[in-house]
Amino acid sequence: MTRRILLLFGSLVALFAASGVAAQAEIGLADFQAALSAIPVAAEARILAALDRALRQEGFPASDVQRLLQRLATVPAAAADKEAVILTLVAGLEEGVPVDGLLNKAFEGLARGVSLRSLDQLLRQRLRILIEVRDLLYAKGIFRASAGASTSLGTTALPAARFDALLSQLGDAVGDYLESGGSPHEGHRIYQNVEARLTMLRGSVLAPADVDLVLQRITPEDLTRVVLAALN
Repeated sequence: MTRRILLLFGSLVALFAASGVAAQAEIGLADFQAALSAIPVAAEARILAALDRALRQEGFPASDVQRLLQRLATVPAAAADKEAVILTLVAGLEEGVPVDGLLNKAFEGLARGVSLRSLDQLLRQRLRILIEVRDLLYAKGIFRASAGASTSLGTTALPAARFDALLSQLGDAVGDYLESGGSPHEGHRIYQNVEARLTMLRGSVLAPADVDLVLQRITPEDLTRVVLAALN
């Protein structure tokens, strides 16, 4: 009995210790502010306001954002160019689109030594694609579900995490197509690229029903309009 009590006590101690480590590791607004001060930035109030709202949202990649800010501080470039990259990310947060794809492209560009001005142009294009794709999903009756919201006939409200995953992967598929030199006028090729990516992720990253929903409702012509709107 004594041994069982000691084992139980040990487990509780380990649990509380783990909770304490997790609490200490949690990223807060002060951590972002400290990272920004190393750059520094002019639009700190706007940036922190967007990050403060994002911290309250489920699934926000706070550690990746903090890592990007810290990485930018070490880049030998003008502070204004660093801030431009941050503000593009902030614009994504303000638009309410998932920024994980933008973060991935930012890290990829920094690893390749891309200039910050070129990187920001790339991120801006990616953001425009995300916004256009989101609006396309809305136009096709595919929405992010909100608490207590009701949907009309022919519309589908997806849980926030599923909608964001779908939007992020769609945006990456279209963005990768363009960056590989694909023509914005060849909607059938854009659709093939989208179909291949969503099918590959079907059942793992994306819910099968969500993949089917998109591929049934979105056409090559829709994707051509999305790309042309994002490029204009």
